[in-house]
Amino acid sequence: MKHIKSLADNYPISAFLLLCFAITWTVWFSVPVIASTDWALGKIIVGAGFGPALAAIILAQLNGTGCKIASRWWGCFAVVFTLMASIYSSILMTGDAITATAFQSAVPVGFSFASVLSVILSSAMAAFIVSCLVCSRDPRLNSILSWRVPLRYWLVALFLPASWMLLGLLSAYLMDSPIPLSIDGDAPGLSNELFLLRSLLFTFLVVAIGEEAGWRGWLLPALQRRFSPLMSSFLLGLVWGAWHFPLFVIGQYAESPVATFAKMGACVMLATMFTWLYNRASHNLLLAVVLHTAFNNTPRLLPQTEQMALFLMAILASMIIYDKMWRPIPYPNLTLHHAKERTPC
Repeated sequence: MKHIKSLADNYPISAFLLLCFAITWTVWFSVPVIASTDWALGKIIVGAGFGPALAAIILAQLNGTGCKIASRWWGCFAVVFTLMASIYSSILMTGDAITATAFQSAVPVGFSFASVLSVILSSAMAAFIVSCLVCSRDPRLNSILSWRVPLRYWLVALFLPASWMLLGLLSAYLMDSPIPLSIDGDAPGLSNELFLLRSLLFTFLVVAIGEEAGWRGWLLPALQRRFSPLMSSFLLGLVWGAWHFPLFVIGQYAESPVATFAKMGACVMLATMFTWLYNRASHNLLLAVVLHTAFNNTPRLLPQTEQMALFLMAILASMIIYDKMWRPIPYPNLTLHHAKERTPC
């Protein structure tokens, strides 16, 4: 631990990336060994490997701005653990798939030693991450509770992906173009409430929080102390996309591992939008989590068109130009001495 602290003090970004990738890739590459080709069980195991949040929590603890485990921490842990155990148990009973269409033919995982242990460990990991963020003394992380931000930023977080999809639909309609199914193969609408609700909760509590606490809560502030918001977004996007590589290898994503490069490009664009909102909303982690949830789930509700890409690029360019994101910005050096004191949990 002393060596990790020394690395974190001298090379904080390198320490974060080392912890982040080591944790995630170790867990995710174990999926074929434990779950074989069972996609649903693999998804549960994947839920235990969100290294970005864990790396941020570990580094905050080493810096003296972590959480104190007390009654509030345990209360939060119990609530999240119970909720996630229920979600994962429902996956064991019904199976799961990457799309609602594929979910119709999903096969139940069943209750075995491996599946039950996976549910317990993944539920505990999600509960641990959320509890540590809620009780953290690091302002980069405890802003997960900061919901009092201007309404306009809430609207951006909730409806930014829907905006270019709806504009694309309108454009396709005016051009008399066919309206396709959504990009993941689901028919648009609320045809499968269980799949959609479970996807929403899993995305928010596991994926979005598990990623954003690291990407936006820790890495982006560290990068912006050295680079402009635009360059920080570019670098973060490359890392963010590459981090997903094991999901292509183990079959959680349908595409081949070569698609990692396309993922990196997409993440660069999305990271720029996240940076714009994060900076505009006074470095609010909660809004980043909500935006991530919206990005992942809006395509399950709205059909996607070729035209929407034009509106996405227009919105992205507007953000960059309007905020002059190529210019460095003053950024607080959030250390132990600058950490916002909160009542210990």
